[in-house]
Amino acid sequence: MMRRTLLQRLPLLTAALAPLLRPTGARAQGGARVWLRVRNQSQEAFTHVWQGLPQQGTDVDLGPLLPGDTSRWHALPATLAHYRKTRIQIGQRQLTHVTDQSFPGGRATLAPGHYTFSYTLEGGALRLTVTAESGASGLDRQHQKQ
Repeated sequence: MMRRTLLQRLPLLTAALAPLLRPTGARAQGGARVWLRVRNQSQEAFTHVWQGLPQQGTDVDLGPLLPGDTSRWHALPATLAHYRKTRIQIGQRQLTHVTDQSFPGGRATLAPGHYTFSYTLEGGALRLTVTAESGASGLDRQHQKQ
């Protein structure tokens, strides 16, 4: 008798728990992801680099980057809010760069794919160059194995 009641209520339990079981962040977006990495093109060491949206759990701590270093790849949802801000610590100061309309082809957002954000330091401000990386399909396969 108890078994039959449980089986009858299973669809209700499943429906109630479904929102709690949905993945968040990049996985929730399915294939709509941008793969990013940050390159330090300045003459100063970046003592710490962060990117992403902390309120949505997609922020990534990329650690330090010496001049000429490039961070590891990381995936973010292909929504501007998730890759719009990069915070870079140089010595004791932190600079936050807000990325708006700095994308290849004059686009306001990034299409899903792989991009390198190269930062230089000019006059105490961060300058960004965004490069779309070719061969993204091979990189996608590499990331899926990790």
